[in-house]
Amino acid sequence: MSAPMRWLAGAVAGHRRAFAATLAANLIGQVAALSAAATAALLLGRVIAGEQVPGGPFAAVLGALVVVVTLATWWETYVAHDLAYLVLAGLRGRIYDAIARIAPARLLGRRSGDLSATVLSDVETLEWLFAHTLAQVLTAAAVLGAGTVVAAVLNPWLLVVSLPVALAVLMLPLWLRGLSRRQGDELRAASARLTADVVDTVQGMRELTAFRALGRRRRALAARTRDLARVQAGSAARGGLEAALTDLLVAVAAVGTLLVVALLVRSGGLSVAHGPLAMVLAAGSLGPATQVALLLREYGTLRAAAHRVHTLVTAPPNVREPADPASPSDAPAVVFDDVRFRYVPDGPEVLRGVSFTVRHGQTVALVGASGAGKSTCVSLLLRHWDPDRGRILLGGVPLDRVADVPARVTVVPQDVHLFAGSVEDNVRLGAPHADAAAALAAARLAIDPGTPVGERGVTLSGGQRARVAIARALAVDAPVLVLDEAVANLDPDNEARLAETLAAAASDRATLIVAHRLSTVRRADHVVVLDAGRVAEQGTFAELTADPGGRLSRLLGLDGQPS
Repeated sequence: MSAPMRWLAGAVAGHRRAFAATLAANLIGQVAALSAAATAALLLGRVIAGEQVPGGPFAAVLGALVVVVTLATWWETYVAHDLAYLVLAGLRGRIYDAIARIAPARLLGRRSGDLSATVLSDVETLEWLFAHTLAQVLTAAAVLGAGTVVAAVLNPWLLVVSLPVALAVLMLPLWLRGLSRRQGDELRAASARLTADVVDTVQGMRELTAFRALGRRRRALAARTRDLARVQAGSAARGGLEAALTDLLVAVAAVGTLLVVALLVRSGGLSVAHGPLAMVLAAGSLGPATQVALLLREYGTLRAAAHRVHTLVTAPPNVREPADPASPSDAPAVVFDDVRFRYVPDGPEVLRGVSFTVRHGQTVALVGASGAGKSTCVSLLLRHWDPDRGRILLGGVPLDRVADVPARVTVVPQDVHLFAGSVEDNVRLGAPHADAAAALAAARLAIDPGTPVGERGVTLSGGQRARVAIARALAVDAPVLVLDEAVANLDPDNEARLAETLAAAASDRATLIVAHRLSTVRRADHVVVLDAGRVAEQGTFAELTADPGGRLSRLLGLDGQPS
């Protein structure tokens, strides 16, 4: 069993009682079914032998066993699925925690549809493992062993055909496990690619329609669907081959066991009355073996799903929680001290010794051309990554020692994500008990808090989405506010009103604004100009634009014009 499968099997350990109930129900059902078949066979044998048979007791025993089988089957179905859903609920929680732990750094290579496939499809696939595999394999093995022992006690020759065939049935999925594993990996990968493309298509429907690309997109999805169908057909063909070979082996065992019983009865090694019982006991070893083989037939798909879930859940965190957390002051300053950073170990250095300070009550504008390192500074301040060298201080405390950074540093991103619900729901995202109306008023958002918001905020304009995001950040009331191109979608009038709001709010917090608009930069108390990962210059707006040929003047397009 692979490491992911062992890990998932270990997930049952937290639900021992549910697993024990599943095991007991399945074992009782299988033993009762085999006992009912053996009782009926014994009755038939005694009738064939011409013996006097007390029909009442046999009928009572058979009736009781049928009732036991019925109840055990119902009970096993209930407790097995209860166990499965308990484990799956725990897995979904662990997947959610893993995504929260590794986001966003280790999600950069994962598409949202691919993650959706892991969270939904892969976890649902594992329901088969927990509800229909683990306990059933154990009980089938126990019944197989018990039936074999009883048959051997009756007459060892009964096993001369059935036992080798039972072993062959069990070995068949193992012989094909390499192919099953490859097909399982291909199936989960093809399914994830199709899911990712479907999610991309739904999210980008407006753009696809605007650029008349729906036809091309439909053809691409059709190609993905054909790829998935091809893999599914291959998996079905392998499964069909296993089923056909299993049926062939069972048929050979049935015929062979019948001949062995006939020879034993003819030679006197077995009484006529015990002939049907011998058939049932010999064939009884085939039933559990066939059941185990059927379960193992799905091993490739289960293993692939388990591997994807295991990889995500066990991914190491990008940044570790502080071992000795410290609390900065209530009015902290933000200090970048010779910060150096690269996204990959052998990649280019994105920040090369960046140093600047955002004091409490001060607004600092971070300016630079695309790729200068502005967004990287924001990501480091939010502690999505840690610097390779240098340090970031919050209120004199190294950021990697600050507990609960999101409660102290809140951000308004350029690409705002709003959730389906109401404006109030979105404003209260980070502060469930905040006064949403007050936050909306502070952001100068003239909209009813109860206004419905469509998925991803599609019912609001770009400016409205930006203002809701700003109101959401203000509701958190963190001592550090970061605006990452947050006013890019606002018209000049709304930007001016927002500037008044931020000016009032800035007196009680440290504010860092990533900006490229002249009006936004002009209002900042201090300006830091980044160029190729370095601080090229910093100072007040007036100081940096005094030279018409300076970097800030060129970036803002002043070109020597009066500022």
